[in-house]
Amino acid sequence: MTQTVYSEENLRVLLYYVIIPFLAIIILFFIGTKIYAHFNKEKDENRTNFVINYWSNVMGIILTAILLSVSIGFALAFTQNVRELNAIAENKVLYYFFMVFPAFPLVFLIYYISKFIINIKRKEKLDMKSEEE
Repeated sequence: MTQTVYSEENLRVLLYYVIIPFLAIIILFFIGTKIYAHFNKEKDENRTNFVINYWSNVMGIILTAILLSVSIGFALAFTQNVRELNAIAENKVLYYFFMVFPAFPLVFLIYYISKFIINIKRKEKLDMKSEEE
């Protein structure tokens, strides 16, 4: 069995190793896409939009996969602790909420994967259109 300890130190570890890098990546990616769009606004707009959408979807998939793994780990640890303490009856709402909590990041992961596939199909159409011209 594993022992899970909820403490301020563990919260700091989560903050320093997950949340702050997560926010830094999002901010740097936002700045990078704005710079890319600024330098390529005179060029082919469809290609610029495709590249931005492509990398946005890739980042969305990576970040939601990370959030999914963290939420699954937290949900499993929480429900295991509640079971070990035999406190399911007192914490039914939280217990069942955390059992289904990983479904939220999973929905977003599926959403980003579907957007990625749609974007790739759009690229194929753009390539066919550019070959005709």
